[in-house]
Amino acid sequence: MAIYHFSGQIMNKISKQGKYKSPLACAAYRSGDKLHDEKEDIDFYYMRKVKPVTHILAPNHAPSWVYDREKLWNEVNRIEKNINSQFAREFNVALPIELSREEQEKLTLDFCQTAFVEKGMVADIAIHRDDESNPHFHVMLTMRPFNEDGTWGHKAKRQYKFDENGNHVLDKNGKKAFVKVPTTDWNEKKTFENWRKLWAEKANEYLEMNGFVERISHLSHRDNGFETLPTKHEGYVARKMVSKGKESDLILHNEKIKQYNKIVTELNKYKRQKEKVVYENKFVRRFSPSEKKMLSSIAKELKMFVSYSSLLERKEQLLKWSKSIRFKPDNEEKFKMLNRIEKENELIEQAEQILNQESERFIKANYPTWDLNSLEEHEKISIVDETIKQNKILSEDEIDMILDESNEEYLHSKIHEILENRYAFVLAIDKKMNELNTQRNKLETLMNINSADFENSLKKASIEFPNEIKVLKQNVKAINDLYEAKDLVEELYNLEMKKLYPEHDSSHLSLEEKEILIVGYEYYEQPITLELLESGELRNYTTTEQKEIIQLLTNKNDSNRFKTLKTLYPNFQFYNPRYVLLFKEECIHNIDNLDKESIDKLKSIDPVKMAHSKLNNSSILENYNYSLDEQIASHSAGSSIVPGYVAGGILSALTKNRSYASKKQFEEDLKRKNRKKKNVHRGGHSI
Repeated sequence: MAIYHFSGQIMNKISKQGKYKSPLACAAYRSGDKLHDEKEDIDFYYMRKVKPVTHILAPNHAPSWVYDREKLWNEVNRIEKNINSQFAREFNVALPIELSREEQEKLTLDFCQTAFVEKGMVADIAIHRDDESNPHFHVMLTMRPFNEDGTWGHKAKRQYKFDENGNHVLDKNGKKAFVKVPTTDWNEKKTFENWRKLWAEKANEYLEMNGFVERISHLSHRDNGFETLPTKHEGYVARKMVSKGKESDLILHNEKIKQYNKIVTELNKYKRQKEKVVYENKFVRRFSPSEKKMLSSIAKELKMFVSYSSLLERKEQLLKWSKSIRFKPDNEEKFKMLNRIEKENELIEQAEQILNQESERFIKANYPTWDLNSLEEHEKISIVDETIKQNKILSEDEIDMILDESNEEYLHSKIHEILENRYAFVLAIDKKMNELNTQRNKLETLMNINSADFENSLKKASIEFPNEIKVLKQNVKAINDLYEAKDLVEELYNLEMKKLYPEHDSSHLSLEEKEILIVGYEYYEQPITLELLESGELRNYTTTEQKEIIQLLTNKNDSNRFKTLKTLYPNFQFYNPRYVLLFKEECIHNIDNLDKESIDKLKSIDPVKMAHSKLNNSSILENYNYSLDEQIASHSAGSSIVPGYVAGGILSALTKNRSYASKKQFEEDLKRKNRKKKNVHRGGHSI
């Protein structure tokens, strides 16, 4: 499993034994290259069974010779003249064995670029794989920054001491006294801790991106709340000593730690057993011995605690992992990954079967009047989980609430990929359906397939047009998949609307109109009402923030503007055209407080273009954005404006012609509808 190891040292010209230490020798040992030390006129070369993967990364203003390893460390040797000079900072970092070699290399370069190169260092990297179970990289870093002209900078500058009269303070030798002030923060403890933390974050990001649940932490065992003690990194030298029959203090120390940890683990097992006994009289899951054995085996194989939610999460990760390697060239490593994905999916399916069987037994025992056939698997498991959690039989209302939440969570997982960019999906779905239906009609016309004699005409076409029939089948499947996806999104949005606007019937609204009201909730972080709109109290950003966001959205010369925007305003959905439209509208409501430059730039913010880039047009966006641009033009011409609201028209339609009496009637209908829905699940009276 992935381990956290991140150790560092400062390399000096003189070793602990008082001998000269060459930067070229250190670089040659790590890189596997033959390097010549110009100062000592010595060649250094260390034979390695497995050739290291090497890279040199440098800041943009560094001279071109830094990319020549021999030239780089000879120049370092030349500039660091003093006998006690420090010539490099080095780190030894363990790589996650779960990642492929390609991903390990990408992770290494990404981390070194962010941690070191962007701070001004040259990074000489060597990835070692002499031991397959211990992949790691070494990185040697320059100690001096480079000036903008590519010359070496200073590690520190002198800061002279002055007395109260402004005269130089002299030291005991009569020279001007001074203190050294570092020109960088590279030697600070806080910087080192930030590097340790960054490594954990980067490694975990790559593990997640590649579908793994394993995580590492830069925190100590104590800070993580672990009772066990950490072992120390043994390294190649210590293991080689043991293999030759010698003793290693480091390995002996680790053996003692392992023995201690084994005792702690056994004690914890006993504690858990005791907790189980105490819990016997409460609601608990009742697995058969064979089911327990099977789940234990699956948990061990998957390296995770088995629960319905953890299995769902793992399935999503496996799907991402599968997609990430789909277009990689066929090789042994790819097939190994695909086999692992297939095996894990089979294990997840087995675990889900066991959880479902146990849930049915639990519900039969504790909720005998419920109709099991009317419940989906995820609904059964949610009822069991919540019953155990609350340690009581749940009421009808509690169960209905649980089922709503369970269905929403299930829908989210089912359409996870759609929801990653649901705004584009809502814009594109109808257009794509129309294209597919047009294609289908053309194919059926070409092959003379008609509805009056469908079966016979289809049989005849399959003989005369075998290739076209294949295309037609693909077309029909794609249409069905889109309809299913649209139904899922509709169902999810209806659940969201029911939660946000429970007193209104939103069934007559289009998918895009529902989307705008839901995005409005995300934008203002509260449900929107006509009363709130009319009061003018709805606002998300101050004038200063509006100006800054306008600048970031429109400054196309800044390639990092969206990254900066995400850092400063993490909730701002710059990729969502409707969210941007709401922001533009808010700015217009505050237009009298904006400067001319911001107002001019505001008009260039075009959510419609964003929508077009996501495959389709949006009449709602176009109409509202056109109206907003007219208001900006009207203000620029000196006319007063009366801004409207994007969500106002939709809300008006939502509440249109609803008197107090009709609203009350609607609420009664809604209650009856809910009661009717509840009865669908039951086979008898409630308990």
